[in-house]
Amino acid sequence: MHIVETSWRGGPARLGGLLAEVVGAADEAGFDLIELHMAHGYLLHSFMSPISNKRTDRYGGSPEARLRFPLEVAAATRATVPRGTAFGARITGSDWAEGGLTPDDAVVLAKALKAEGLDFVCVSSGAITADSKITVGPGYQVPFAEKVRREAGIATRAVGLITTPQQAEAIVAQGKADMVAFARAMLDDPRWGWHAAQALGAEVRRPPQYARAAPKLWPGAAQRG
Repeated sequence: MHIVETSWRGGPARLGGLLAEVVGAADEAGFDLIELHMAHGYLLHSFMSPISNKRTDRYGGSPEARLRFPLEVAAATRATVPRGTAFGARITGSDWAEGGLTPDDAVVLAKALKAEGLDFVCVSSGAITADSKITVGPGYQVPFAEKVRREAGIATRAVGLITTPQQAEAIVAQGKADMVAFARAMLDDPRWGWHAAQALGAEVRRPPQYARAAPKLWPGAAQRG
């Protein structure tokens, strides 16, 4: 957890400018999608959470004041990214700790980010304190994404123990999120997308080098457990 100290005078404005420069560089490098990290205990999350933000100046105290710096960064970075590039933020759906951020706070933030021109949010949770009491299970963060999508009206991505093609398909088909993302599932199976398409009866284009491993040309694909 990063404690945002009150003695850090002048830092937010300077850092906001640096973050805008980094985002601008990412766009110049040709990235198709850029995402601000506002969760998992990192800098912008630490400003928003009352657990970590102990400032007594204009960047601390009330919910509105704790949102000020993250929204300044959102505005500055949005100005550097062309509208044709998808631009969003990963936010927290809950701090999973007494006195921390809640799903209602996630809705407030998502609405504010939408007003700043961001295209989507990815709703994760936790990591602001080691004292978090997280209830982990399949799709355990999906309800946060569903609430944000419904109440903030912004494109929303769900994450967190989404492992099977059927589970991922149901989340999107049932309107709980507009998209899903994977981390460890892709580390475990780098061809997860191909295998998911096969499981759901769809086809995906493959590089020529991999064409002979496609289900239509390789009977072994049907034997995959």
